[in-house]
Amino acid sequence: MKVLGASGGLILLSIALGSLGQVLLKVGASRLVLPSPAGWVRLLPEAAGQMLQNPPIITGMLLFVISSFLWILGVSQVELSVAYPMVSLGYGIVLLVSWLFLGEAVSWVRVVGVAVIIAGVVLVARS
Repeated sequence: MKVLGASGGLILLSIALGSLGQVLLKVGASRLVLPSPAGWVRLLPEAAGQMLQNPPIITGMLLFVISSFLWILGVSQVELSVAYPMVSLGYGIVLLVSWLFLGEAVSWVRVVGVAVIIAGVVLVARS
């Protein structure tokens, strides 16, 4: 069974939303004001409070929840051995969005590495 039709679309949308959620978590995390993570256990309540008042983190978490629902719907109709490698497409999405919107430096080695991963996903999806 290959990834086709609506199920494949749900899986791809799930991956895209999960990737965007990851970027939003990064944006929100960069806004947190916390001392060194060395004593993270005692800082947990303070960190949680900041996170729950941080719109990018809240939005990122919401995207993960939506992504999970879409994933469950999509994977119910597709072989897991085909669907799960598609999660790797998120590497490419995060790389592109991080470069475009966060101004992260992207080396050609990173681009080639992600391209190899995506090529592998294409091979698995066509098998």
